[in-house]
Amino acid sequence: MRVVSSLADIDFGVGRIGRSGRDLVIESSPDSTIATKVTVTPRDALRSLGALLASPSVWWFVVSLPFAGWGRGDAKSADAWTQRRQRVGLNKPW
Repeated sequence: MRVVSSLADIDFGVGRIGRSGRDLVIESSPDSTIATKVTVTPRDALRSLGALLASPSVWWFVVSLPFAGWGRGDAKSADAWTQRRQRVGLNKPW
């Protein structure tokens, strides 16, 4: 998955998933652009689940998943990586 914000442009692959107390901890896979750890509290999970279930866009996305791979190129190509790294602003705070 791709995370884009004013601070970073990150390719995030889900790696190890575990628990820390009551929280869910998701670590990035080795092929992610930055080593990342996401901590999800039970409250975060319930709020996210509620937002997902209430969104028509999410339901359309789920229904269209079996056809998602048709007609798309390789999203992880080296060219796309190079182009993102050359952009000015993202991941370059200096």
